[in-house]
Amino acid sequence: MRLISFILPTLLLATTASAFSQRQKMQWSDINTREVVRWEGDTAILAQGATMTELQCNIFIDSNKVLRAIDSFGIPEAWTKITYRSDEELKQQRDSLSAKAHKHGIKMNPEDYNFSVDYNWVVNNSVADLHDIANQIRSTARRKGYRSRRDLIGAIASFVQELKYQLPPEHRFNDDGEKILTAGATMPLETLAKRCGDCDTKSLLFAGLVRSISLVDVIFVAIEDHLFTAIRINPSQGDHSIRHKGRDWVLLELSDSWPIGHVPENHLSVIRSGKEAYRVIDID
Repeated sequence: MRLISFILPTLLLATTASAFSQRQKMQWSDINTREVVRWEGDTAILAQGATMTELQCNIFIDSNKVLRAIDSFGIPEAWTKITYRSDEELKQQRDSLSAKAHKHGIKMNPEDYNFSVDYNWVVNNSVADLHDIANQIRSTARRKGYRSRRDLIGAIASFVQELKYQLPPEHRFNDDGEKILTAGATMPLETLAKRCGDCDTKSLLFAGLVRSISLVDVIFVAIEDHLFTAIRINPSQGDHSIRHKGRDWVLLELSDSWPIGHVPENHLSVIRSGKEAYRVIDID
């Protein structure tokens, strides 16, 4: 008999219900509303006296929904330990593990048996929880005079960008002390409750928010060490965009404050080097 274990890297950080409050006052600046004269590389040259629109709203986060979202995502580390007596039994065990992991937002790579986030699963299982929050942000923007779809997208994007940049742990512990592998991601509602995330988790939150109110179609664009969002709108002059399935998709950097259609030059150069340099992830 052979025992094979598939173990992901871990960070010693547990999540607790006490970290979440129910009503949060959110304040943020919309970088899309400043007047830019021109760009010099990554530097925006602003018009004299240029300012940004300040937005503020109170959002209600149901702690019970947060805990349910957390519990729904990730797989027990114990599942990754496979015992088998034959190649056929090994294949059956792997297929079973892959199917179970898929139901909890985790993909298993059949080639190297590593685990990754199922982006579609996470977004689709978050839209209902995010609907009222997205509506609140949109209503706040409309009261400030936002009218166009691009403007409303910018309000939600800048809302997400305002969250602190922080890498999530690779696992959490449930109430029974069991290690749950999460492939370095958190559910959007947890990201929002904790007010922090990295490029992946912020992109998942943004996608869930805009999808919950049918505001814009979204794809993810992955390069070696980074993830962008791209949105299905007509590019404005100077926008950074890609072509995917015969359509233009405008790039959006969410890990930090960047306006719609502008991403850092070092990442843009990778995108421009050719389609083999990046991978598009459709969010259906």
